[in-house]
Amino acid sequence: MSELPSFTLPTVFDNPKGWGPSNTQQAKDVRDIPYIPFSKGDKINRIANWISQPDARDQRDGGRNRGRRDMVQQTYGSNSASAFVFQAEADEESFSLVDNRGTAVKKIAMRAVHGGSARGGARGGRGGRGGMQRLGYAGGRGGKFGGGAGGFRKRLGWRDYEREQHHRYASVKPTDEWELVQDIEFSRMRDLSFSVREPKDIGFYGKVGVYDQGYDRVNTRLERPLKVSGSVRYNATASEDPVLTKLSDKAGGDIRVFATDSVIATLMASTVSMSAWDVVVNRVGNRLFFDKRDGGPLDFPSVNENAQVPPAEASEKEPNSINSASMLAVEARDATYNYIRQVTEQSTISYENANPFNEQNEAGEAPDDNAYRYRLFDLSARPPKADIYDDEEEEDVVIGERCLMAIRTEVDGVVVSGQARKQMFIRALTQHDITAVGAGKALDWRQKLDSQRGAVVATEMKNNATKLARWAFQAVLAGADQLKVGFVARVSPRDCTRHGVLGFQTYRPSDFISQLGFSEYSGWGIVKALVDMCLEMPEGRYVIMRDPNKPLIKLYSVPAGTFEDNGEDDASTAAADDF
Repeated sequence: MSELPSFTLPTVFDNPKGWGPSNTQQAKDVRDIPYIPFSKGDKINRIANWISQPDARDQRDGGRNRGRRDMVQQTYGSNSASAFVFQAEADEESFSLVDNRGTAVKKIAMRAVHGGSARGGARGGRGGRGGMQRLGYAGGRGGKFGGGAGGFRKRLGWRDYEREQHHRYASVKPTDEWELVQDIEFSRMRDLSFSVREPKDIGFYGKVGVYDQGYDRVNTRLERPLKVSGSVRYNATASEDPVLTKLSDKAGGDIRVFATDSVIATLMASTVSMSAWDVVVNRVGNRLFFDKRDGGPLDFPSVNENAQVPPAEASEKEPNSINSASMLAVEARDATYNYIRQVTEQSTISYENANPFNEQNEAGEAPDDNAYRYRLFDLSARPPKADIYDDEEEEDVVIGERCLMAIRTEVDGVVVSGQARKQMFIRALTQHDITAVGAGKALDWRQKLDSQRGAVVATEMKNNATKLARWAFQAVLAGADQLKVGFVARVSPRDCTRHGVLGFQTYRPSDFISQLGFSEYSGWGIVKALVDMCLEMPEGRYVIMRDPNKPLIKLYSVPAGTFEDNGEDDASTAAADDF
């Protein structure tokens, strides 16, 4: 009887972390053979593709989905060490290319010129008419962007490299003498919350105009031209304000922080800001001055700051472009001032105190026609169980030292109804050229404002979220009963000097903040955190600036002579020298 054949079980190398033998357990006969390791989580579509032939599906759909299929097939194992990558030999350095023109390139070029293949080409094929195509369509079965290869211009970011890349720059450039104290991310600032007591009024100053209710009937069919006002509107910083300076002279007082509504509103809405800005903080003794720089970003309202493609700055090709970001900001500021003066020129009401900025005017200097309301806000920390809205006379428990903030707010107009006077905070949105870069895909107000007001307002809330949030917080700080936003558009897109009033929108400030997705408690939490942080710093000058390209703000310690390059004393330093 013959002996049965024997069978020896080979050694099995188990690799629980991947396919194939592991690096530590390899057979001797395959140890020197390279291979590509795969993860067991990868989906292997093809083990080997020896002959690469054009897929029949590429011929049916004109190659539109070929890139997607190739990308799926070639991603497996692409992150591994490449032992199969072709390495150029040294002999190939002497190789020179004679001609790189091929028939495939010529065919693509012809299709690009003529609009696609025969089914959806320039003559329309099965779905079009010869020589007649709708704008944005190439006709036929080619789909929205043309038939066959005619739609390749719209695929996969075609010519995206030629688009102008928007780069944001810092509002002020830090120097080597600046010392970075702290970075604060927006994600941390959104979690802050603080509640303040009902503010107290220090006084009303100046004279305010009465709102002309005839502008409530203005629409696109009854457009009114925007007139250029000759009045003067001051925008002094906190250290230049005579009323705030007198309050700071009182030694031993609880008022420790001095600011204007524009600066505080900027800090409250900082988490949604996109453009760079800066605030100068001067710590003198136990007092803080939150100042702005004259001619800085806080003096000019941005336009379409939150749009997907915001307006770009002036370039070398178009240095005097009227649609640049800086020129649009100047235009928006002037249009807002003219709009406020035009809708409140019916009559004026004088407050009990004269305008503080007109007391030291020189002969021939134009007076300030604005009205101001000075208010005190309590930023003192209290126990959690204390009811901050309790009006009963009880002992006020404060944790630490009492901290009051004096803020100058603006009153743009009043609505007189019998004996009642409702205060108004008035601003204007501007529209320049809806076809220009940075228009934010806005609708044409002259055509859509009356019929699609909701869509127009929603677009503006998306493109100008930062500006609208600042206006809403300014109205809350001023205690305004109404926030009235006017719609002002250019008469001609190429003329930035003539505008027309097309309509308005009225909001309650607190409700408008909620519509924008903000909270007053969150805004006060940001202000409270920054005030406490600056009060812990030693005396000196600091700068709070928004990083132009990262969602955070930076706190710098700067030399005392910063921003005094012109030889003139800075406003905050002049006030600080009095102590």
